[in-house]
Amino acid sequence: MPYKKSEPDDPMELVGVVLPADAEAMRDMAYAFAEEFVRMGYDKRQLLSVFQNPYYAGAHGACRTLGETEILTIIDECINVWGRTTVVVQDVQEVQAVQPPPSSSPATRGRKEVGA
Repeated sequence: MPYKKSEPDDPMELVGVVLPADAEAMRDMAYAFAEEFVRMGYDKRQLLSVFQNPYYAGAHGACRTLGETEILTIIDECINVWGRTTVVVQDVQEVQAVQPPPSSSPATRGRKEVGA
């Protein structure tokens, strides 16, 4: 609950605007969704299921507007460009402790030795 009434020039005020969207804007949005999910490692089948799932409202809306054939074309293009990345996660068998050099430890950093 706000403590005071919001001011018109408040930069932190949440403002929503409606922008005109045509088929080209939907196509650009579909490319953005496809590129993002392909770069996360999704394959063609997984990505098509994102566009077909109403839970993903933006992607699903693009699929309904453009049609499945156009979405498949966009998916294929994104996979050809971004689908070459493979991520491999390996478990480390033994973690080695890395000891910093004695001169760089925080306790001795910045101190000068005073000789007699």
